[in-house]
Amino acid sequence: MPVDYSGRAREYDAVRADEATDRNFWLRGLVDIGRIRPGERVLDLGAGTGRFAALLHPIHRVVALDPSREMLAMAHAKAPFPCVRGDGHRLPFLNDAFDVTVVVMVLHHLANYGTALGEVGRVSRRVVVATTDMATRRLGILEEAFPSLLAIDRKRFPSIDVIQTALRDAGFRRLRIEERPYVRSFTADQQLDRVRRKYLSTFDLLPPGEFERGLRFLEREIPRRFGDAFEVRASFTFLAGTR
Repeated sequence: MPVDYSGRAREYDAVRADEATDRNFWLRGLVDIGRIRPGERVLDLGAGTGRFAALLHPIHRVVALDPSREMLAMAHAKAPFPCVRGDGHRLPFLNDAFDVTVVVMVLHHLANYGTALGEVGRVSRRVVVATTDMATRRLGILEEAFPSLLAIDRKRFPSIDVIQTALRDAGFRRLRIEERPYVRSFTADQQLDRVRRKYLSTFDLLPPGEFERGLRFLEREIPRRFGDAFEVRASFTFLAGTR
């Protein structure tokens, strides 16, 4: 079941974005592993509110693509890069329109990521994908609060091996893969607020009543176990290829 982000655009950045993390972790990973050079034509596929397009925009020719009008309205307000409403499975661009496409935490939202990567291979010479390996990832106290969460995410997120195969099928070669550690700190109130605002899209896919029960559990247990310092530790995988 797809998640509808249209109603969340207004507060999406409030629960997801952090300028230092976006610049020092996500942007650095995309540029380093994707070997993105100044002045290149970049497609941000599944751009959402334009967090990464805005960071790339000052020295790259960026186009943001997303199916949500509401998300793109937020993206357009960030910087004057083109924003295109479109379907990742049928990209509205000519062959070789871009030097590189960036795909940040998007594959699990696509009905057919193989088709979408095939389209990326048509319109772009290179690609860099950022994702997480749910087969090995642990979610800490969230797993206690939401017993269905990890199983749902493991079905949603394609494995790293499967993504590599899909990239090769799309015509990308010389694949590069790097896993990078991610650490971000919050107060207890900040983390609880993020959960209340459903910062993980999978919260919308939980069985009836599980989110509410889990939230009550976290409101009790996070302050008790962690005091006022809650830390998120994870790792994300960057995959890049050249056609």
